[in-house]
Amino acid sequence: MSIISNILSNTSLWELMVLAAVIYIATQPELRKRITKLKFGQFELELQTLKQEVEKGKEKIVELESEIENDRRQFDDILQNFDPHAPVSQLAEARQAIIAEARNLSETDSLADYLRLSASAEELYVAAVSIREKRPVSMLPGLIRFLDELASDSQLGGFRLNTIWTLTSGLHRTLIACIRDGITPMPDQQTLAYAQQVLLKLNNHPKVRADRPDAPLKGIQGPIKHAQTWLDKAITGANNSEL
Repeated sequence: MSIISNILSNTSLWELMVLAAVIYIATQPELRKRITKLKFGQFELELQTLKQEVEKGKEKIVELESEIENDRRQFDDILQNFDPHAPVSQLAEARQAIIAEARNLSETDSLADYLRLSASAEELYVAAVSIREKRPVSMLPGLIRFLDELASDSQLGGFRLNTIWTLTSGLHRTLIACIRDGITPMPDQQTLAYAQQVLLKLNNHPKVRADRPDAPLKGIQGPIKHAQTWLDKAITGANNSEL
C-alpha cells in the first residue's frame, strides 16, 4: 500500500487516466482492433501515443520501486554497522552516515516503520537522526503518536535518553519546517493540539525530568520547550485569523 501511495503521489491525473483507458482497451480484444484514437474532453490522442505514455508510466513505477528498495538496503547496511549503546561521542561516524543517507532519501516509509515500541535501538536511532535531518512534515502525525506511546511507557520504551532527545529535536525541527518555512502539508489544528498534549505528557515523565537535572534545557526538556513554542505560535496564529 505504501508503494502504491508513493506512485499515486508522483503520477499526474492525466497519466492515471491514460493508464486506466489503455488497461480497459487491452482487456477488450475486439475493441482493440477498431480503436485507433481516444478522446478525453477536448483532448484526442492516437492510441500509439497512449501506449507510449503508459510505457513511460511503467518506467516511472519501476524507477520509484528501485529507489525505495535502494533506500532500504542503505539503511540496512547502516543498522548492521554501529552500536547504538556506545557513548555519544563514539556515534559521530554512524550519525554522519545516517545524515548523508537521509538527505538523499526518496521516501519516508522506511523511517515510519521504525517508529514503534518494538523497534530495535538501532532502528529508532536511525529514525531519530534521519527525521531531525530530513524534517519530513508528512510524518508529523505518526511521530506525534509515537511520542505519545513513549510518554505512556514507564521506561520510555527502554530506549536511551539521547535517542529520545534526538527524536524530540526532530519534532522541533519539523515543526519549524511547516510553521515557519511553509513546507506542506501543514498539520491541522487538531494535530497541533494533540502535539501540545503529548509534549506536556512527555515533559512530565519521570525519566525526562531526571535527564540533565543540572541543566534541564540541555536534556530532553530543551527540544520539548522549543517545540511547544512553535506549536503555540501556530495555534495562536490560526485562532487570530479566525477572528
